[in-house]
Amino acid sequence: MSTDSTVLGATAPAADPAPDLRLTLRTLVRRELWEHPALWRVPLIVAAVLALCTIFSVSLGIQVNDQRLSLIGEPERVIVLNMSQIVWALIVSLVTGVVGTFYALDCLYAERKDRSILFWKSLPVSDELTVLSKFVLLIALLPLFAFVLASASHLLSLAIWKLRVATGGAPDVVAWGLIPWLRAEAVIFLCMLLGVLWYAPLMAAALLLSAWVKRSPILWATLPLLLLPIFEHIVFRTHYVWRFIQYRSNGVWDLLTHRDGHEVISRQGKLLHDLNWAAAVGSPDLWLGLIAAAAMLYGAARIRRYRDDT
Repeated sequence: MSTDSTVLGATAPAADPAPDLRLTLRTLVRRELWEHPALWRVPLIVAAVLALCTIFSVSLGIQVNDQRLSLIGEPERVIVLNMSQIVWALIVSLVTGVVGTFYALDCLYAERKDRSILFWKSLPVSDELTVLSKFVLLIALLPLFAFVLASASHLLSLAIWKLRVATGGAPDVVAWGLIPWLRAEAVIFLCMLLGVLWYAPLMAAALLLSAWVKRSPILWATLPLLLLPIFEHIVFRTHYVWRFIQYRSNGVWDLLTHRDGHEVISRQGKLLHDLNWAAAVGSPDLWLGLIAAAAMLYGAARIRRYRDDT
């Protein structure tokens, strides 16, 4: 009787706790950064080169005389500050975007090619979470890393330039101001978020292509973009494909910089208010693209589950 009561009263062994999805996702992202160091090394090198170029650059302002240099007022020097911020962010973002695109086209294909998919499929991680980790890296972590990197590189280059001005090695054509600098950084950050939303379907399409093709994903990604517009022009004498490629490449920036059919001309310090944010964020194509991105991510995960080139 006591034995039976002991058995009945014994507690069942606790089940294994469910894995923390956030921890798993973070681990998968770390795996991608470990396996593809070019994702952070190349932007870091470019940002460092941009900062160091300030040491050796020779401004055209050195060639002008003191009278012309004295005509550069405070508003013009603030414009130079803001324009340099935009240039720094644009260069670092473009480099990061190119590296990220090559990564997206190769990551799911490479794990089948080198047979590492056999190891990763043996782990208790779903295909959906694996594909999601790559997508999160592409549209969240890499753009944020590029933004921080460009800001740090610009501050370093600005400090170097001011040192050259103090020693008489460069003209004082850049004005430092915390408020103008922060205002431009806010514009760049919002443009980064807008670009992430707009180009998300392109990154998802690259992942889908990487999961689907059996060889040469980069060739599969580039040849249709080159051949389809030529084929359409020769056969149908139309340009719909080429216009779609152009629109999906820079359509959101046209919406952002135009209002009522006219290009936005920003006044000093009013860029944040003058840009047509309502038209860009309210564009149906922006949100339809996100829906298409979700569908393509689901397709990439399903293909990864059943695709086995081994």
